[in-house]
Amino acid sequence: MEPRLSCQIVQDLLPNYIEGLTSEFTNKSIQEHLASCGECRRVLEQMTQDTQEIGAAPPKQIDFLKKIKRRQLIIASASVAVAVALLIGAYFLFGTRDFPVPASDVQIGDVYRTQDGTIHYRVTANVKGFVSRVSAQDNGHTEIYRIYEHRQLFSKEQEGVVAMPENWVSTTNAKTNLEKTGIYFEGINKNDRITIWEQGMTVPQATAEQEAAYRTYLGR
Repeated sequence: MEPRLSCQIVQDLLPNYIEGLTSEFTNKSIQEHLASCGECRRVLEQMTQDTQEIGAAPPKQIDFLKKIKRRQLIIASASVAVAVALLIGAYFLFGTRDFPVPASDVQIGDVYRTQDGTIHYRVTANVKGFVSRVSAQDNGHTEIYRIYEHRQLFSKEQEGVVAMPENWVSTTNAKTNLEKTGIYFEGINKNDRITIWEQGMTVPQATAEQEAAYRTYLGR
């Protein structure tokens, strides 16, 4: 004859029994005990009722929990967005990167024409930081000259005047033989321009000394 389970052991096993986690052998022993023990049947009924109440929460309570989770998700998303915005803002304000030098910080000088029609000019820029690169874009009709400085957005460290190397620009494109219509310095955008030379504009003719410097430039 198999030994009977005590009430303490049965009541310890009841949570697993309700969840269906006990073996068939154990289930048989528990059921035999419950058939003759009113106290353990009462405990089983109470445990079963508590489990059903937990699994079937009222709709209002479920909606309330959903609202809390939704609010927590919104708060977490907003926190991430704020953190990203702060990082971007910190980089934008304090990170160093290239900025085009505006036309207001540039002076154009020594503009003259050589005997073969080449236009000479020199650029002097007030730079906040240091000159990182210089570009000249030529579409065959116009040439756009730009200067970039490497600095923070509001930095004025190492502010000073920088004289760029002199430039000689042929008014005829060597590849297409198209005549240029203009040479410009462009700062922040197309509306921030200085006209260095345009077709029909009168500029001084090069002196003998300037012609000699130009020939030296061609022969380098």
